[in-house]
Parts: sequence; structure tokens; C-alpha cells
Amino acid sequence: MKEPGKGEVAKLFISIIGKKLTIEEASSESELSIDRVAELISNQESLKFFKKEENKDLKISCNYSWISENLSAKIKLRTKEIEEINAIMETKFPKHAKEYWSDDSNITRDLVSRTLGEWIESELSFLAGFCLWFREKELDGNTDLSTLISDAVGENVSASGTIEFDRKRLELLKTLTTNALISLKDMSPAGKIAYRSMDVAIIKGISDGDEDYANKMKNRTLPQEKAWWKFW
Repeated sequence: MKEPGKGEVAKLFISIIGKKLTIEEASSESELSIDRVAELISNQESLKFFKKEENKDLKISCNYSWISENLSAKIKLRTKEIEEINAIMETKFPKHAKEYWSDDSNITRDLVSRTLGEWIESELSFLAGFCLWFREKELDGNTDLSTLISDAVGENVSASGTIEFDRKRLELLKTLTTNALISLKDMSPAGKIAYRSMDVAIIKGISDGDEDYANKMKNRTLPQEKAWWKFW
């Protein structure tokens, strides 16, 4: 069992993200019976997804190490990058999930359409696409748009600006290396679309605000008979 999947293991895992609970509390959060929670955290197949801490009462929490293990089997990551992802999942992801995956204060995902592993990997890839775009374009607090616009209009253009974006969401992967961001971005369509969508949004915005640039870009793509902005 490489990941929690779509069933009860995933349901238990997602219900205790960022928490350290007794079996009784975990049962209440996950809506699984106490006996079933006890069985899941002791089962050899699902054991690696949970941590157990015994003082007066047994308390359980999420073990996130399986995420980096699965990622390293799919994409090229250096040892330090794997360690960094482990640290991110342990310290930053619970807060991120609570803020962006919550419904009525409860962390939730549609576990019918995707497995929990797929949800997490898609989120990491999606955010990596945006993080990489800003890292490549940002210079001294502004976003350098010169190369992007020059390529679109077919002549040298010097341009920069400030882009409104939910940067707080990108904090999750901010400390990752560029190599790791590229690997995560290329891992799924979500990351590639996120990265490309920034180019499209900028170019379309500029064309809407400057008729001269718009005409130059349209003229360059007329032979293809497609919407000009789909080429950038």
C-alpha cells in the first residue's frame, strides 16, 4: 500500500491532519468506530501513514514521509530536496490544508474522484508551477516581463510590473530549490497549466490595455487561424 487511497485509511488520515488525537477523538473526527480506528493504525499495510505516541493515553497523528517516498519514485529529487519536502509536509502542510482544503473548518477532499495521494501531488505540482514562474520572473521586488512580451510581439520590449496574486498560498513551497520546483511542475498537467496560465494572463492583459501590442501579436498568429493569445 503506497498511499492512503480513497477508503477508510484516507478518511482517517485527512481527518487528523495537523492534529494529535486519542483513538476516541480520532473516531469522532473521522466518523469511524473506535475499534476500526484502532485496527487501521495497527494494520501492517496502513501503519506507515500514522504515528503513535504513548504517554498516559495513546495519541495518533499523521506520518507524511510516504509522500516524499512516492514523489522520489516518480521524479528526480536530490536527497536534500526529499528532506526539505518531508519538513514542508510536517510543518507547513497541515496549516496549508486547513486554510485551502477546509469546508466548515474541517479539512476535506473528494475521495471518490481522486485518491488522497493524487490530491496532495496535484496540489504540490500546481503550486510549483506558480512558484517557478514567479522565481524566474521576479527581480528586485518587481516582475520582469521583458522576455515574455518581446517574444509575443516580435521585438525587444522592456517591461516590469507588480502582479496581484495570492502569494500566501505559495509559501508552502517557497524554500524548495528551482530543480525541485521544475520536477514537481512537470510531474502533472496541473503544474504545467499553472505555469503557462501566468504567461497567458499577462499577455492577454497587456493586449487588452495596449492596442498597438495587441495588433502586433495578432498579426504574428493570423496564419494559424487561432486565438492569438493561445500561442503564449
